[in-house]
Amino acid sequence: MIIREFLMRHWPLYGLGITLLIITDLLSILIPRTIGRAIDIIGGNGDVTDSLWFLATIAATMAVLRFFYRECIMGTTRRLEYFLRNQIFRQALYLPMSIYDEAGPGKLMALTVNDVTSVRVAVGLGIMLLVDAGIMGVVSFTMMFRSIDPTLTLVSVLPLPLVFIATAVLGRVVHERFRRVQEKFSVLTEFTQELFGGVKVVKAFGAEEILTARFADVNRDNMTANLALAEIQAVYIPITHVAPLTCYALALGFGGRLIIENRISVGDLAAFTGYLGLIIWPVMGLGYLINIVQRGRASWLRIRDFLTILPYENRSEVGDSSTPLILNGDIELRDLTFQYPLASVPSLRGISLRIPAGSTVGIVGRTGSGKTTLLRLLLRLYPVPDGKIFMSGEDINRLGFVRLRSAIGYVPQDAALFSATIGENITFGQPYDRQAVRDAARLAVVREDIDARAEGFASRLGEKGTRLSGGQQQRVAVARALIRRPALLLLDDVFSALDYRTQAELIDNLHEIEAGRTTLIVSQRVAAVKHAPIILVMDEGKIAEMGTHDELIDAGGLYYRLYEQQLAAGEVS
Repeated sequence: MIIREFLMRHWPLYGLGITLLIITDLLSILIPRTIGRAIDIIGGNGDVTDSLWFLATIAATMAVLRFFYRECIMGTTRRLEYFLRNQIFRQALYLPMSIYDEAGPGKLMALTVNDVTSVRVAVGLGIMLLVDAGIMGVVSFTMMFRSIDPTLTLVSVLPLPLVFIATAVLGRVVHERFRRVQEKFSVLTEFTQELFGGVKVVKAFGAEEILTARFADVNRDNMTANLALAEIQAVYIPITHVAPLTCYALALGFGGRLIIENRISVGDLAAFTGYLGLIIWPVMGLGYLINIVQRGRASWLRIRDFLTILPYENRSEVGDSSTPLILNGDIELRDLTFQYPLASVPSLRGISLRIPAGSTVGIVGRTGSGKTTLLRLLLRLYPVPDGKIFMSGEDINRLGFVRLRSAIGYVPQDAALFSATIGENITFGQPYDRQAVRDAARLAVVREDIDARAEGFASRLGEKGTRLSGGQQQRVAVARALIRRPALLLLDDVFSALDYRTQAELIDNLHEIEAGRTTLIVSQRVAAVKHAPIILVMDEGKIAEMGTHDELIDAGGLYYRLYEQQLAAGEVS
């Protein structure tokens, strides 16, 4: 279906390329016979000028046709490569988060780079080789059989069925082993990305040798898969080379006898070996062709399987942002229970809660208590049953993804900055003016740090914002959320990398913008949430306590114990 959609648009150009290729192949069929006749003319002391001009004309015509058919075919396959990568990227954006939780980025990288390239080569070079083999093989055999000698033809091509049998038997093995190669490459890619992404941690723990050993194991698995593929290629490539060369020996031996018996001329044998070459060289390349086709087929099946995964987010719904969603910030949870697809126990258990519009709510709790999960569900990053989460009185499942998220400002634990300028990371593709960007940076307590840089907001960041400190990355992410002026602001542990002075300043600025806006602040630090009129204390996926800071201190429960621990450590005053 996906390839059909592409071919419907590009078939005329691709078909023209195939047509020009067939014409080129048919012209090449004229060459052996012309050379054979020229040899016979020379043997009779005749003039071969006409033959030479004819060969020159054919050569020039073929050169022009080769240029145009390669432009048509290869140009189409490059567009196919572009099309497939766009399809994979677009599909990846709308898949369930569980796909990323399970597979990670390695599989997507292998699909986008290796698999798409293999499909392009199969549809381009593979088809060209296949047409060459088909046209030149059939027409050359016909010319040999009908215009030179049928018996010589049959004797000379006798070894070729061995090649076809080997190809049929071993082709399926190549397909399976190449599929394994791609899977191992995905694992290797993902491991390498994780390793280099966390190279500071590796060095800090002196784990270079340990991870080198682990990488060697992963790399060895990848090598083993490739060696298994190479072994099968080592079997059938000699078969596809030795058997065709035997055809030449048979042709020269049997053809020489026919010349002695005056049944064919020297020119006929020369033409015959020329035609035989047009058959043999494609056959010798049959192993390479099968390799290309099987690799392309295995890669296409992986791409097709990926593209047919049912998206979590309806694309038409995602794209419908023409009508802005107006949220008043009112949130209601009704007996909400949630379990991640790969988890063995629920992350949230029976949560019931109503947060009035314009409220500021602090959420604290131990690691793994469900704080981050709650924010993710408010964003509809994971599916929840109907009737469990309501915003502004509407079931969250009735709200379009983009319309919902456009009304929410979200700052995750991982700042998730991109290789762009600081200003572009804040605006995130939206047309905000310069003053709005500066105001958002001021509120996020990062404007002075940015202005201190030579290029200011035009400073380009490295991958994942690596040219900023951890605290600066978090504050740029806060600015990215604040510039949207959202009705609902979700802050997930944004104070973890901040010093206490910067934290206090950011909290003061949040007070400035909290009026009329619902704000949920997740934090490990009591100091970051104690100003909130409502504080939720979560434990093992449940709301263990709820109240103001003073009420929770007086209750002497989990919140009080967290407060005492942090007070003793000097983290709160």
